[in-house]
Amino acid sequence: MNKQLYFQKLDALRGIASLYVLLHNLVYGLVGLNLISPKFKIFFAAGQEAVILFFLLSGFVIYISFYKNPHINFKGFFIKRFKRIYFILLISLIISIFISAFNGNLAQRFSERELIGNLLFLQDFGRVKPGNLVDPFLGNLPLWSLSYEWWFYMMFFIAYTVLPKNKNRIYLVLTLSAISYVIFMIHPNHLCLISAYFILWWSGVEAATIFTTYKRFTYNHLQPIFISLILMSLLATLPLQGAEELRFGYYPFLVLRHFLAALLLMFLGWIWYINKLFMFDKLLGVFAKISPISYALYIFHYPILVQWHLRPYIPNYWLEYSLKFVVLIGLAYLTEIKLQSRIYRWIK
Repeated sequence: MNKQLYFQKLDALRGIASLYVLLHNLVYGLVGLNLISPKFKIFFAAGQEAVILFFLLSGFVIYISFYKNPHINFKGFFIKRFKRIYFILLISLIISIFISAFNGNLAQRFSERELIGNLLFLQDFGRVKPGNLVDPFLGNLPLWSLSYEWWFYMMFFIAYTVLPKNKNRIYLVLTLSAISYVIFMIHPNHLCLISAYFILWWSGVEAATIFTTYKRFTYNHLQPIFISLILMSLLATLPLQGAEELRFGYYPFLVLRHFLAALLLMFLGWIWYINKLFMFDKLLGVFAKISPISYALYIFHYPILVQWHLRPYIPNYWLEYSLKFVVLIGLAYLTEIKLQSRIYRWIK
């Protein structure tokens, strides 16, 4: 398969994942409106799984970027990641501040500790898992995954530089993740949870390594990834034994859910691949158009669509959300397409 066409398919997956998370948060964040029948809400229940797809795609793309520029040093790698992540994050924080001020609750909700923690990528969704340091700033829930993403980038550079370049290195990453999760089970803390999830993100790295080395995916090539995700899934079952209550979206079941999702996504992706990605373009190809603004959509949508209270001014639901979508897409386009390129030029 032509490499350019292959990366267009990755763009389509990134686009559909960002749109799905948006719809998930819209459907479940506006539970009081009853705009969607409860029997249809189940189709939007896999928001967490869409984020796991983001992680896998991110590991794949970061390796490809590194593969194309193997001599980049840590400073260059850091600046490149910083430029991509930080500017749009700052815009999202500003959007949250303005919307909270518009809603009239900024003074009650603003937390300096929360702001600093998000700027340092230490945030997580503490309501559903223990060991949290700070929550996403002003309740912008999608920001939880950015702390994982950022530290995965930093860990990637170290791991790729230090670990041997062979098929067994994934088991060294697996060992780090397994030990980290055992520590987390004993003493819950955010940093160990990030390390525990590193093997999930690294699975994308290994898939990209296979792609650049063999130009194709076989079961033998992917077997170490499957084994690693199966072992982490089994490890994630241990805290379930002593849990007083198991809830689908909460620890400890949530961690098992994430690793099983990664395993299932990798397996289904391989099955689709060996069937020549049958009907992929017809089903998902259009979503590649969303990819250029997918990051901004992901971290802008919650404050704009869910938290922005326009009901006192626009009593019609459909008019209100039409306006919100126009604002969201406009800001995402302005930020990602128009302003981000300037940031790339300014910061060297």
